Amino acid sequence: MEMIENKIESSEASFRDDEHQHNGCCIRKPKQKGGLRTLPFIFPTDFCDRFAMAGFDGNLITYLTQVMNMPLVSASNILTVVDGTSSFTPLLGALIAESFIGQYWTITAASFIYLLV
Repeated sequence: MEMIENKIESSEASFRDDEHQHNGCCIRKPKQKGGLRTLPFIFPTDFCDRFAMAGFDGNLITYLTQVMNMPLVSASNILTVVDGTSSFTPLLGALIAESFIGQYWTITAASFIYLLV
């Protein structure tokens, strides 16, 4: 009887945290993606994006008012439309990726369009 108990204890001890037993076979749980591990990548990327957008906004206003001789109100309206469009397109891309063509092909197509523009 002790031999059977020792065998059961040793077999249970051989399982790792990401495994469990179902009907005598070892089943591995799928690894979790994302979470807190991705935060060091997301925050600097978001910071750089906002920093670049602030520089772009200043340059666009300067260009529209001084080179194109637009009134400041019209230039700020164009800036608002450009900023709103650039904020909305990731949502549109996410909808297309999740609903229709998948993440890989959405990223590939968007990268190709980005290279053309």
